[in-house]
Order: sequence, then structure tokens, then C-alpha cells
Amino acid sequence: MDLVFYIGFMASGKSTTGARDAKELNARFIDLDQVIRDKAGISTREILALKGENIFREIERDTLHEIVRDWNAAGKPATIVACGGGTPCFFDNLHFMKFHGHVVFIDTPLDVILKRISDQPERWPLLKHKDAKALYRSRIKWYKKAHRRMVP
Repeated sequence: MDLVFYIGFMASGKSTTGARDAKELNARFIDLDQVIRDKAGISTREILALKGENIFREIERDTLHEIVRDWNAAGKPATIVACGGGTPCFFDNLHFMKFHGHVVFIDTPLDVILKRISDQPERWPLLKHKDAKALYRSRIKWYKKAHRRMVP
């Protein structure tokens, strides 16, 4: 294992599964959204509110590229990256991840995802103005292009 990207819809458990798997495999774990928060000094919710989704997606893409650049510079250590739910759906992100590593779709059942979202709606600011089921349906085609599917 070298560089693995976990993709899937919001609340699918990418970060939880990624952190657990990295620990079990003695690999590094990187949460893309956390790196964005650390760099910006504000939450992703605040970035979306202040700058909008388009700017957030540019920051996300640039951060993804930085992670891969840093991974290469560090000697390519075993690393799992948990991506945001929309990461593979914008720009050339999915192609970029597939070129540089192995992409795994965390395929959590939609009813489980919807329950998690309803329990903590403040964690997913994009859904403030969007329907979760419709957004899931629009993104599933991207997730299905992963190298592998994993049901947590």
C-alpha cells in the first residue's frame, strides 16, 4: 500500500474508517477537510459561508495536490487520505487521485448516511440548501469510478 484515497458521500465514515485502517496498517492518516481547516484557520462551514462553494472547491483541489506533492517529497510513505464528499466530483480530482494512488469508495447505505446527517446537521453545511438524496444521486456516478468499493 502506498497512497490510498477514501471517497464517498458525506457522513459515509471516510474519516473514521480511514483513521482506523491507517492505525491497523501502521500508515499515516490525512483528513483532507482537516488539512483545509488547519490551513485556512477557519472551518469548512465558514469557508463555504464566506467564500462560496466554488472557492472552497478550488482550495480543496489545491490542497489535494499539495498532499500528493508532500507525500512524494516524504518518500512515499503508506498513507490513507479521507477526502470530502465532493472531492472526486470536481475538476480532475478523481483522475488525479487514480493516477497517483488507489481510490476506495466507502459505500455506506444511504439510509445510514441520512440518519447520521439528521443526527448532526450542522456538520454538513452544504445540505443547508440542498436535498441530501438528490445530491447523493448526482455524485454516486463519481464514487462508482473508484478502483475498489468497501462497505464499512
